[in-house]
Amino acid sequence: MSSTGIEKLKISNFRSYKILELSFESNSTVVYGKNGVGKTNLLEAISLLYPGKGIRRSNFSDMINISHNFPWKVEALCRKNNNLFEIETSSDGKGRAVRVDGKKVPQNNLSSALKIIWFLPPMDRIWLETSKDRRKFLDRMVFSLDINHAKRCAQYEKLLRDRNRLLKDRIEDSSWYLAIEKKMAILGFEIDSYRRDFVEKLNTVLKEKNNYFPQIILKLKDDPIESKEIFLENLINQRVQDLASSRTNFGPHSDDLQGFYLEKEIDTKYCSTGEQKLSIISIILSNAKLIKEQHQVSPILLLDEITAHLDEVRKENLFSELLSLESQFFISGTEVGIFNSLSTKAKFLELGENKKFVA
Repeated sequence: MSSTGIEKLKISNFRSYKILELSFESNSTVVYGKNGVGKTNLLEAISLLYPGKGIRRSNFSDMINISHNFPWKVEALCRKNNNLFEIETSSDGKGRAVRVDGKKVPQNNLSSALKIIWFLPPMDRIWLETSKDRRKFLDRMVFSLDINHAKRCAQYEKLLRDRNRLLKDRIEDSSWYLAIEKKMAILGFEIDSYRRDFVEKLNTVLKEKNNYFPQIILKLKDDPIESKEIFLENLINQRVQDLASSRTNFGPHSDDLQGFYLEKEIDTKYCSTGEQKLSIISIILSNAKLIKEQHQVSPILLLDEITAHLDEVRKENLFSELLSLESQFFISGTEVGIFNSLSTKAKFLELGENKKFVA
């Protein structure tokens, strides 16, 4: 099992930070302070050591410190087992550059260096949000096991936009559609297959007996795409219907993720607010366990205000589960007292005007 983590972090011109330098001697870091002092900004900076646009999915230009019109930069000294390596990522607002040990590399290379998963308060409501939000939630988890999944999804979305543009422009020349649809069929089948394979693997972990958090089962709403040939045939046969609606009505872009709360045998969207949050915590913890099982590496967890609305028992159960993962995690909250039971196990970082460490 590979032990991975962040040893040192330096943030420059990022959000509310002009400059911030931190060292992490512990696997567990508690980040606390009043609202608005930069807790989520710090977690967002760490999330940019991973491919994508970070936990907020913001434009890179929005991450630049408003008092300085300089590019933002995140630098980290990381470890994997006994080996140290450096990651640097920066942006002037127009895309971002990534370097590992001083060598410029594609963003996707970061997923080979570190695995990072996260929780944000809006995820409490994932079962009540749109199917698009749930697909993004699922695809991010699939990416944690398969680094090519994000590229497939991006390519498919571009082809989907191209096909929809033909539909909106009322183009009827079949040759234009066929060139796009052949590529869509290959990618669409692969996306659907990898999603279903991931869900099956995650369900195996979710169904394991857990005394702390509820057992959840996930499924995709639509029937499986049987093959790329059948998907292509469906796209061709649906052109008339799609022309009428000016959009592509079938494919992995229209599927939805459903959750079932086994204890009550109901869809998670009908559960209480607290039960819905517990279901998401179960999924995130199970994703972390699955990463360890499949890749033999401990993922880093970024947990923003995850203890909010948890009773004392559930809160302590969460801490026990996190510690048992033996993964580096960063957990935030407004009150230091929330984390008293972690006082001997975690490094405490108070964020305020001076952005100082508290021992």
